[in-house]
Amino acid sequence: MRKVIKTAILITVFLLAAGCNHVVLRQDLYEKVAFKSEKIKPGKNTIELYSLEFPKSYFEKLKYMEEFEVVSKQLLLEDKSLNLLLSRAMYDTIDSLKKGEVLPEEKIYLKTASDLDSAEMSEIDREIDVYVTDRGGSIQEYLNKQVYFWMVLNGKKSEFIGENLYTELDKQRLVEEIRKSRKEFSRVLNNAKMNLIIKEKDPYAVKNTEFSTSESADVFNPTDLPKWVLSEKEPIYLQGVKDGDFDKISEKEVKFNSPFVILDSEKFTGYTVVEGNYIFFYGGSDVKSSYHRYDFEVKISEVTLKDLFKAESGILLDELFDRKKPEINGIEKKATQPDKKSVNWGIN
Repeated sequence: MRKVIKTAILITVFLLAAGCNHVVLRQDLYEKVAFKSEKIKPGKNTIELYSLEFPKSYFEKLKYMEEFEVVSKQLLLEDKSLNLLLSRAMYDTIDSLKKGEVLPEEKIYLKTASDLDSAEMSEIDREIDVYVTDRGGSIQEYLNKQVYFWMVLNGKKSEFIGENLYTELDKQRLVEEIRKSRKEFSRVLNNAKMNLIIKEKDPYAVKNTEFSTSESADVFNPTDLPKWVLSEKEPIYLQGVKDGDFDKISEKEVKFNSPFVILDSEKFTGYTVVEGNYIFFYGGSDVKSSYHRYDFEVKISEVTLKDLFKAESGILLDELFDRKKPEINGIEKKATQPDKKSVNWGIN
């Protein structure tokens, strides 16, 4: 009789499983955790990522950041939490503003004129078309062009006199005016609840000659991904990863320095955890999970800056590291806590 009952139960379970349209492949269940954020609940959790497109030309970027400043202030005012998916160029621009530094394209105009190399001089010549005196020699010519650049940003273009022999001190004063005008935006960026993710469309590009020429760079790298990808410390979204490399990553054979790596995948959705760092899969249907009772999936939406005004506050990637002690059978157990690695834009 017991055999009959056991057989009937097994058949029932099999039929119920066969009747499911979608089978969740729970893989790598190994740790019980709990999260402090009330937004993260047992079961399915969706992590919203808002993808923005950054313009390519310098002055278009300034205009874009002027609009981004307005958005950022509103996010801070509403205490809204958003994950933003950005190009490397936009990430570097925001990172510079957070640190109170000049933008990447502006560094050449900050450099002491006598230290400019021939390539930098050629770049300035391409970008700055204005008369400057030749009375002080070539160094003075480039210093005057640098001063002109900062005068334009400060809204003082009409005050520039090409015959003047401007000094490095004149230039520095103009630079400080720009820094001062951006100081409030820097404060907003450092206080707004935004997680920034860098999207890499070509993860196999060689970007660092030190990594590409080092004999020991790839000793512990089983993939064709370059060293800079594995060494990146910021959250990254990788597109176009080779099938063989993707398989090694999904099987936990690859260690990233980044706390969050997102991979395009035709097969998987969900996530896995490698040495405390998260690897998310985006685009597939078979669910991967690493933490008991918690499923996380990434959703990516292409948006404009204006769309962010209406975006709802969601789970920040950083909140996945903010843990508390889970209760197991009425007994609290300590959760594993991995180490967590208005502005004058000069365009008016």
